[in-house]
Amino acid sequence: MSTNLVTKMSPEGLEIANAYLEKGTIPAVCIKLGITENEVSEVLNKREIKQYIDTVFLDTGYRNRFKISETLDMLIEKKLEEADETEIYTTKDMADLLQMAHKMRIEELKAQTEMEKAKAQTIKTQVNIQDNSGTPFGQGNYGLLIKKLMKDQ
Repeated sequence: MSTNLVTKMSPEGLEIANAYLEKGTIPAVCIKLGITENEVSEVLNKREIKQYIDTVFLDTGYRNRFKISETLDMLIEKKLEEADETEIYTTKDMADLLQMAHKMRIEELKAQTEMEKAKAQTIKTQVNIQDNSGTPFGQGNYGLLIKKLMKDQ
């Protein structure tokens, strides 16, 4: 599974998205970039911009799944060291930490599965055109057949 983020967006959209990540509010972005709230909202509502913001937000700081896992592993390791040194510990503390780690892993797997399902679904667009030029019955063999059937009545 690739961890690279490939998102096609305009440079203006990227600038607005990064300003939003930095400032956190639409009015602050408007002040920083000198544009209207309507323009900022319009750009932030685009699918590719939302995806970019979500990805960056979730991959930074302690929200990053790897950072969370590392921190939790460190807590478990410290708790085990403390238990070895003092020989005073409760199994409940360890069980709670391990249960938390397991729950986080399960939720991560669910999120990955949902993301894969979302990627598999592509947006399909279909444009139907009806040509009523010519006869009121349409063109071609079908139009001729309908015209003959209507004359016989």
